[in-house]
Amino acid sequence: MINNFKIINKEFKTALNKLKYPDSWFWCRYTINPYSGCAHTCIYCDARSQRYYLDQDFENEVIVKTNLDKILDKRIKNSRTLLPDVIGPGGVCDAYQPIELEVENTLKILKVIEKHKFPVNIATKSDLITRDMEILNRIAKDTWCTIGFSITTMDEELTIFLEPYSSSPKKRLEALKSIKLSAPNVQVGTYFMPIIPFLEDDDENLEAVIKKSKEAGADFILFAPGLTLRDAQAEFFIKKLKESRYNHVVKPLLNLYKGQMGPPKDYVHKMHQKLLTLCQKYNIAVREKRWIPNDYRKWNYKVSELLLLKDYMNDLISGKSNKSFYWAGLTLNNLEESIVNVYKRGELATLKNFNSKVTEFVEPYLKKSTELNEKTGIDKFL
Repeated sequence: MINNFKIINKEFKTALNKLKYPDSWFWCRYTINPYSGCAHTCIYCDARSQRYYLDQDFENEVIVKTNLDKILDKRIKNSRTLLPDVIGPGGVCDAYQPIELEVENTLKILKVIEKHKFPVNIATKSDLITRDMEILNRIAKDTWCTIGFSITTMDEELTIFLEPYSSSPKKRLEALKSIKLSAPNVQVGTYFMPIIPFLEDDDENLEAVIKKSKEAGADFILFAPGLTLRDAQAEFFIKKLKESRYNHVVKPLLNLYKGQMGPPKDYVHKMHQKLLTLCQKYNIAVREKRWIPNDYRKWNYKVSELLLLKDYMNDLISGKSNKSFYWAGLTLNNLEESIVNVYKRGELATLKNFNSKVTEFVEPYLKKSTELNEKTGIDKFL
């Protein structure tokens, strides 16, 4: 039993899930969940929603996926089409929840990832991850490794209410600092998400999280104002709020959302302005640097990153996302030849979602990449 959770051992047939497109925030192409369910019991966790089809008692059970490392190893070894790309352990669980200390599923997975030289991105609320600093640093040196600590408030009392069995914000920041000092190859930062309206979106908390992250050595902060309110997850979260000393936020929260799954655009834009200004004040990046492969996908991923960054910054600054840049950036990841070759043939306009604005934006970079060597070409602009 962990935190009064029933631990169930179960073997699954599959280990790795391949996404249609790499995630445009965390750059993951693949996901893997070492466990089903999470004993951190964060009361806002979206994994409670029906979209994940978790066939278990989410509040009382954690399923340990047995032999997952062996299944993963076999999957990678036997596949002829599985190209190395970023794996994200976790998603509907925290890969470093308490049971990991005993079972070591995540550590076993990392050994397979290191063996096959795949990059990795891990989001966690646990300082247990420092146990694995050596292997994470080796993965970062061989390919790429990014770690994001989810930190949404510096208020310890509020954290205990929202995330009862996670490490405290102070311990997470200490872990961030430790990784920054002891595993220099790892890109490490803060996932400032979700930022819960009326609980965590005041100016004092916004600045505290960003300032403390910078002081700890964070390379980046990814922020997301608001949180999802979806079916069973929303019901559970609102119920917990009503039963707590924070029940005063229920009415304004529901009034803000007006029955929608997310907060209104004007609220998000206002928050983006505050968060962007604070990140500029403390000189901290608002995006992670992407892993770039050394095969034919190299320029595709670099140009994709440029397009997605352009769209993201447009959204932050003006509140208007340019979907043509976004979709061109996403679909470019699946191109089965180098975009440089397509450019040389004068066929950029034939690429999916490459309209005139997108083509005009990327052409100068591709022109440089053909005129100059790799060091002074497109790398210079990135």
